[in-house]
Amino acid sequence: MTPTTTRPVVELTGVSKTYGEVAALADADLTIMRGELLCIVGPSGSGKSTLLNIVGTLARPTAGTVRIDGHAVEELSDRELSALRAQSIGFVFQSFHLAPGVTALDSVADGLLYSGRSRGERRALAERALRRVGLGPRLYNEPHQLSGGEKQRVAIARAVLGDPPLLLADEPTGALDSASGAVVMELLHELHRAGTTVVVITHDRDIAGSLPRAVRLKDGRITPDSAAGAHANTSAYAPARTQREVGV
Repeated sequence: MTPTTTRPVVELTGVSKTYGEVAALADADLTIMRGELLCIVGPSGSGKSTLLNIVGTLARPTAGTVRIDGHAVEELSDRELSALRAQSIGFVFQSFHLAPGVTALDSVADGLLYSGRSRGERRALAERALRRVGLGPRLYNEPHQLSGGEKQRVAIARAVLGDPPLLLADEPTGALDSASGAVVMELLHELHRAGTTVVVITHDRDIAGSLPRAVRLKDGRITPDSAAGAHANTSAYAPARTQREVGV
């Protein structure tokens, strides 16, 4: 999809994060344009989780500047950061974080508990999000009635409930078999084609090779970007055939 604007959604300049004498991230520069699809890839201990936490405003850097969706993170209070996170960033993790005994519909609707909306409105929005990810027939299923791929799609529906401009997916296929993982990756491609900026954090080289841009980390440092002209239009990506008929 062609990005509708060239404004960056993520800007990191000279960002470092240290824990005692250990540098988890060192002097990182990273720009992600609105509408991009990319991965952040590297082995365990390379700094991927630290970078995710900083981009997701879950942690503040030790040094450097961070701008998310045009907002300078260092200028925001914790309350303002929480508001920015709620409005601008969706998170998908390897673990699905679905409560036992709670239906898919209510798991997603609970993401709006503090929005001030009525229960009926929350559930209507949750239903729309679940149908968007192909789970219309599973609205009232509980986690034990869902496959791994379906659980991850519930988590994705929850993450995109408020249409955030930025979706961070941390090892989204790590707990899935290959068929379920393929469905989840195709869904992320579909969300990107609909306009969401999608960042996939992974150590999987096959996933990294399937995306138009890869930002590689090693020992806390970003190595040269895989995309020539790192912010190129990603519309040249050839979408895979949807695999929802697999039934995962």
